[in-house]
Amino acid sequence: MGSRITWRGDKELAAALHKKAQMSAVKNVVKKSGAQMSDLTKTFMQPTGGVYTKGYAKGNNQRSTNVEIIDNGMTAKQTTNSDHIGYTEYGTRFMQAEPAIKPAFDRTKINFKNDLNNLVK
Repeated sequence: MGSRITWRGDKELAAALHKKAQMSAVKNVVKKSGAQMSDLTKTFMQPTGGVYTKGYAKGNNQRSTNVEIIDNGMTAKQTTNSDHIGYTEYGTRFMQAEPAIKPAFDRTKINFKNDLNNLVK
């Protein structure tokens, strides 16, 4: 006489594995977008070829820009640790703004949204 095997929880297991696979894909999108934003920001901060054209760019903002992946891979955090990033990004009454972070963010967010939308299709 044969034994009978009953599987329980297989649907839940399949759903959990599918969700975990998608979370891995989301983390890859976050990582890729964070790197892209950091690269674009640094490109825009270059004295030649970027938006920094006034002659007061010496590379300090570019060298102090870093990206960090946090929240278990769900957040890309870009920081620029220089005392004068606000002056170059927004300008002062004596110097015109030469934003690099905002334009990089604006370009990156389009690709980020598209990549996330492609995951749910």
